[in-house]
Amino acid sequence: MLFSQLQKRNIDSVYIKGLIKRFTSSIQTIRDSIPSDGSVQQPPTTKRRGLGHEEQQRLAREVCDTILSHAKERFSFTKHLISATLLQGDLFEQHSQTFPEAALKTTVEAYPLLDKAKLKTELSLVYDTDQFRACSGAVNLLQFFVDNNLQETFTETVSLLKVLVTTPMATAEAERCFSTLKRIKTFLRNSMTQDRLNALAMLSIEKKLISSIPDFNTRVIERFATQKERRATFLYK
Repeated sequence: MLFSQLQKRNIDSVYIKGLIKRFTSSIQTIRDSIPSDGSVQQPPTTKRRGLGHEEQQRLAREVCDTILSHAKERFSFTKHLISATLLQGDLFEQHSQTFPEAALKTTVEAYPLLDKAKLKTELSLVYDTDQFRACSGAVNLLQFFVDNNLQETFTETVSLLKVLVTTPMATAEAERCFSTLKRIKTFLRNSMTQDRLNALAMLSIEKKLISSIPDFNTRVIERFATQKERRATFLYK
């Protein structure tokens, strides 16, 4: 269940943090609902056709403990995810009343390249401006800064936004890339160059974005035809 949620493309750090918390809480609730007699049950040494009720409970507790321990180990470094709450649009009004000092401190510890004092001043201006509150998500907020040429004014905020929009939220994104490469680099295509492999992988991963570009195929053919002299004529006048 957690794997299927992490495979979504439209995810951010706030969503990931809440998802992991809900997942571990649900598993812990299941773990607490399993009755325990307080005694340690040893696994059977002989083959049995079925498991008794006490044996099933013991195995269920072990499964829950294993899931919780692996989830804690896998997502042990999640402090940097709190940085996304600083630029979450629906929290700007709340932050304007009470500045999130703890989140700012954790963010600066995770990303030492940021200037804490300057970032706090910039964020205070962002929280009090209605135009920034209307932006939903880090990508839209970063685009707003770029469209209005505010990169020089809000340098630290823009740097934090760039980190948020480019940092993978989980290893699921890297796994998706490897799955794409496995489909592209087959046995018959094993001799392709790295540049072509990267280009085909990007086309496959971002196929939804490419399909929304008007006349994409025509523009690619025209650029290919004008690269160098070829025997076949691709452009007709």
